[in-house]
Amino acid sequence: MTRVGTALAAAVALLSVSACTGEEPAGGDPTTSAPSPRATSSPTPTPAAPTIPPEATEHSADGAAAFVEYYIAVFNHAATTGDTTALAAASTKNCQTCTGLIDRYIRIYADGGSSENPGWRPTITSSQLARGQFYVTVDLQTASHVYRPRKGSAVQHVKATTYHDIYRLKWSSGRWLVDRLAPQEVPE
Repeated sequence: MTRVGTALAAAVALLSVSACTGEEPAGGDPTTSAPSPRATSSPTPTPAAPTIPPEATEHSADGAAAFVEYYIAVFNHAATTGDTTALAAASTKNCQTCTGLIDRYIRIYADGGSSENPGWRPTITSSQLARGQFYVTVDLQTASHVYRPRKGSAVQHVKATTYHDIYRLKWSSGRWLVDRLAPQEVPE
């Protein structure tokens, strides 16, 4: 006999004996159960922002490229959580595009909206020093995704696309900051 068969036979025998003697089987009446504790719903914790990799802290062309990849990772995080803290910390106040992105996600989440991860995937095409600052050019692909600008609004669909951007980085107090973000076609 298998283990399951043996266990089932023992349970039937125990129930038969208790039925004949009028005594409850060990463990109490199997037809009643203790009330289960109420499940309490707790909010889903917001995932932590990406941490900056060591290579993104180097003052070099490779370090600048790694920092832009990190910046795009924190942008993806801000889009899906509304937490723009890391995005703001990685940008200068002079970067109008950066400030616009930060304000957009603050507004979406403050108004009860939401966003899927746009899945921005960067391909660095160059990273070079020019006029005392590093410029990193990027082909930035996004998957199709949806977002809701505010609670109760219609879902907005965004098609997959590729952008060709340039990031101007500033080295300040031993770390990189995005100082300008623009399409590559915009002259400096």
